[in-house]
Amino acid sequence: MFQIYNFLSFIALIAYLPFLLLKKGPENRLEYLGERLGISKYTKADIWIHAVSVGEVIAALPFLNALKNELPEMNILLSTTTYTGHKIARENFSVPERIMYMPLDTGPCISRAVKTIKPKIFATVETEFWPVLFHTLKKYGSHIIVLNGRISPESFKGYKRIKMFMKKFLSLVDFFYMQSQLDAERVIAIGADEKKVGIMGNFKFDIQMNKKEPPSWLSDVKGRIFLAGSTHKGEEEIILDAYREVKATCADLKLLIAPRHPERFNEVEEILKKRNLNFFKRSMIHQKSGERGLEACDIILLDTIGELSQLFSRADVALIGGSLLPYGGHNILEPSYWGKPVIFGPHMDNFPITEEFLKEDAAIMVRNTADIAHTVTDLLKNTDKAIQMGQRAKAIINRNTGAVKKALVLMRSLLGDT
Repeated sequence: MFQIYNFLSFIALIAYLPFLLLKKGPENRLEYLGERLGISKYTKADIWIHAVSVGEVIAALPFLNALKNELPEMNILLSTTTYTGHKIARENFSVPERIMYMPLDTGPCISRAVKTIKPKIFATVETEFWPVLFHTLKKYGSHIIVLNGRISPESFKGYKRIKMFMKKFLSLVDFFYMQSQLDAERVIAIGADEKKVGIMGNFKFDIQMNKKEPPSWLSDVKGRIFLAGSTHKGEEEIILDAYREVKATCADLKLLIAPRHPERFNEVEEILKKRNLNFFKRSMIHQKSGERGLEACDIILLDTIGELSQLFSRADVALIGGSLLPYGGHNILEPSYWGKPVIFGPHMDNFPITEEFLKEDAAIMVRNTADIAHTVTDLLKNTDKAIQMGQRAKAIINRNTGAVKKALVLMRSLLGDT
């Protein structure tokens, strides 16, 4: 069966090659093509982590940081499959010694890469199965593990149809660390050895929080706080319109608005000026009580970096930017960690964990200005509802933490066998 797969994957490579060469891609086309075709200059790595795209790359962040801290002597390689995943990795990760594209899963592309890299451990994040890669890794004595494993209902149906092939293939994996009991049951049902399956929770919940006290200037902000964090182009106008509506009935409400990218600070400042709004820039605040104008202002533009996590601790309602328009959203875990009620737009594609928050009434989805205004007003007037919503969000985090620690213990045990 494996020989048939290998042959078909080679035929697919030949058919796909013209498209691969001609399609639009990253700036460094030669690097991309060389790595996807397995003809790049590879170097030895002790640990090879694969995260296929944006969601998996973001999920791997807490684990990668902890891995380097725990095992600083190890050379770490991170591979991705998509352009966007590769871009996110380069922008956010300084940990891996190298970030590369995964070679296509066929013999000619895989063999040279694995022969050179020859990792002690290969870990794939969120259940990406690569038959040729796994066979080749085993040939060179590598341990193979699945971390943060997840099997969607659609994938489960497909895998069950080829269970005989899957059972033999899955026997190559040393351990499956799955996100939930359901994911564990599914991987066992398609052929994994029950003794090699465990439940670890979810990497995404193991965030490293800045637990310092809120900055002293925040004590001069009187009244309740609506914090819009990590906003993107086009979202500030929506938020400001909603804030105006809420302010009409909640006169003491202050808006803290934090653009995601520093290069947009001036742009957002101009939006505020054109609307003749009463605002204060964070960069103009000095670390002393009673800063002139701060108490009287309605809006604070957070035009500095490094404080957003601490500011969430004082928010009465938090809105997650990048979600009102199709930017993919940002992490809801920081405000949830502080037990704050969280709202976000319909575009949280990069953070599927939000589904769990919605199911448990631990967050609210809003779609437009009217939605935001109505939801924020409701949460401000119904404090018990807001508190309970924040408590449910905090509970989700508490019961899902610990995944990184479990993965590190597994890593150490396998490295002891090599």
